[in-house]
Amino acid sequence: AVLLIEVALRFLFNAPTIWIHELCMHLFGFFSVLAGAYVLLHKQHVKIDIIYLQFSPRVRAAIDTVTYMVFFMYIGAMFYYGTVLAIRAVELNQTVSPSPWGSPLWPLKIALPVAALLLLLQGLADFIRTVSFVVTGKEMS
Repeated sequence: AVLLIEVALRFLFNAPTIWIHELCMHLFGFFSVLAGAYVLLHKQHVKIDIIYLQFSPRVRAAIDTVTYMVFFMYIGAMFYYGTVLAIRAVELNQTVSPSPWGSPLWPLKIALPVAALLLLLQGLADFIRTVSFVVTGKEMS
């Protein structure tokens, strides 16, 4: 809707704004990084499952357990470096340089460690369910 306003202002009234395009880029960034945990919750991440589906559910859970170990390393790095970038952005009050609006970057950079934390929490929940299934053979509810 925001981008539609910009198109209408620009082409119908010849009155473009200096901030809507940038705002849309920031919103896209927020939605992109924060959607990861939601997608993980609903198990919608891309999986190559041609071979994976040939295994029994318990073997698949064991494979998922190993996969989560790699996932946690990646998310840990994302959280750590995202936090470093966010702190630096807040301290320096970073803005988008060539922009006439000069929008602040720190809200977008804070979203990265927040998204990593949400992914970590959802990943831990899934990991516990997966390990429980490997050990007991029964799914947790």
